[in-house]
Amino acid sequence: MVNSALVMRTITAIGNYDYMWDFIFYQSGSVEAKVHATGYISSSYMMEGSLNYGHQVAEKVLGNLHTHFINFKVDLDVAGVKNVFQTKDMKFVNTSVPWQPGHHAMIPQLVEEQLNTEQEAALRYNTKTPRYLHVASPKVNRWGHPRSYRLQVFTFAGDHLPESEPEERSMSWARYKVAITKQKDLEQTSSSLYNQNNIWSPTVDFSKYIDDNESIVDQDLVAWVTAGFLHIPHAEDIPNTVTVGNGGGVLLRPHNYFDEDPSIHSADGVYINPSSTDSCENNRVACLAQETCSPVLEPFSYHGFDGVMKFQDWE
Repeated sequence: MVNSALVMRTITAIGNYDYMWDFIFYQSGSVEAKVHATGYISSSYMMEGSLNYGHQVAEKVLGNLHTHFINFKVDLDVAGVKNVFQTKDMKFVNTSVPWQPGHHAMIPQLVEEQLNTEQEAALRYNTKTPRYLHVASPKVNRWGHPRSYRLQVFTFAGDHLPESEPEERSMSWARYKVAITKQKDLEQTSSSLYNQNNIWSPTVDFSKYIDDNESIVDQDLVAWVTAGFLHIPHAEDIPNTVTVGNGGGVLLRPHNYFDEDPSIHSADGVYINPSSTDSCENNRVACLAQETCSPVLEPFSYHGFDGVMKFQDWE
């Protein structure tokens, strides 16, 4: 099936950079929000010791290293406004092998957890984060699993200014890979245009959204997702930064939200039933000469896995 998608794109010019924003709606029910940076790099005049802070990119010109941080507000209502926040990952468990008595193997096992408060769900950059993050509904799909949407972040921005620095308060949202809060009308944004006027006492201090540590069980939830990248300018950033690899974003993917892949109902899909495999209209290969599409193979025998698969005794 053709992967048709609706793309909404806009461009913002901030300082020396142009940011290209894409919001992509896929037929599978997934939504992708991403941004790429282009434009002129941040640069300065080359001096002694300059190479501690970047690379030379032109005559007497240093490309200064810097970071790009982007915070997405994701207000998800998954099958209603009463949602919970769940994580999923795997762990290896030493498990007995049923077909080899007395033997064990390290088998990956599903690990699921529900986080109940805002501080529990504030996932900092300096901590290990489960690989599956879900906003889930108490409603279930056909197979009995909670209907949910997964937050899949790509290109985490990494560490930012240490919290000990007073200027850090103006972008305290960057402490977290993902933070989940209870929806409030007074918490519209993670920052403000006016924060730059007084970065030591910012108009919007995101950390206060977390400090009250409210319950996020069966609540209308908001996910605050931080993406971005470290940019160490190099010669290929002249004359302009290329967009390839210089970006970040988040995917919102249905996870047991549907009973099956919804894109099977797309008008772009082609359905072939067993009786149509010989139809030239549906299967052009069926109309080719036999020797063109069918290789000649020597007869072979299959003796199973006996003597092939061996498991180390973990005891």
